[in-house]
Amino acid sequence: MMQDSLRFVSFYDLDLMDLKSLDRFRQKTIKQRTRLKIQLTSYVDEVFPELQYFFKYGLHQKSVYAFLKEAPTPNAIASMHMTHLANLLVKSSHRHFTKEQAKELRVLARKSVGASDSALSIQITHIISQIELLDSQLNQIESEMTNIMKFNDSVLMAIHGIGYINGGMILGEIGDIHRFSNPSKLLAFAGLDPSVYQSGNFQAKHTRMSKRGSRVLHYALVNAAHNVVKNNATFKSYYNAKMAEGRTNYNALGHCAGKLVRVIWKMMTDNVEFNLD
Repeated sequence: MMQDSLRFVSFYDLDLMDLKSLDRFRQKTIKQRTRLKIQLTSYVDEVFPELQYFFKYGLHQKSVYAFLKEAPTPNAIASMHMTHLANLLVKSSHRHFTKEQAKELRVLARKSVGASDSALSIQITHIISQIELLDSQLNQIESEMTNIMKFNDSVLMAIHGIGYINGGMILGEIGDIHRFSNPSKLLAFAGLDPSVYQSGNFQAKHTRMSKRGSRVLHYALVNAAHNVVKNNATFKSYYNAKMAEGRTNYNALGHCAGKLVRVIWKMMTDNVEFNLD
């Protein structure tokens, strides 16, 4: 019967497919947000070029967005009541900004060489609203990924340095670990098998990582390796050894990611926690 020929899909498989779909949507949303932030920066540079240098951590903060939505031009900031401007900055930044800084900001706005453009001010407020919407969507996506990871209680989370989101990216891309009969196949899928160039007895010191396989998994594993190196003595020692050979930081991390893949393959295949120390 047709029903007998259908492949059985477990709830675990469905969760892994959900993780992959959610993370792909997450990556797309992050790219959209990044483009909008670049666009916002260019518009603010035209209207109020001095602004991004006034804030230590740049324009892209909730507190900066809050007052830009109300006063997107230097003229609007300069004419805003001092008490209102100070309260807006202090409240939206959870008191990271002071009333004295609000006064400095208003003086800066009055001296600004920026163009007073009503069309640009509308676009600034519109883009900020779009960025805030994407932030909200990202929070929902990451919350759902975290819930799936907590529900599955994957052995992967026993590795210090791998969080729910990065772990979700890795699990979602790998899917069923039994697709990979050995660690080398998983390494190839992650694009982490070294493309070694040899000539006689010479072996290149700066080997390049293969570009085959899943770029998302490659990124997630290198990012995970970066965190694991900071949290695990064995990986830290391995990283230092690669650096001592004259490798670049990214190349050394790539080798650490390869070592991490072998650990992950063993953990997921046998469903056991692995003592990295």
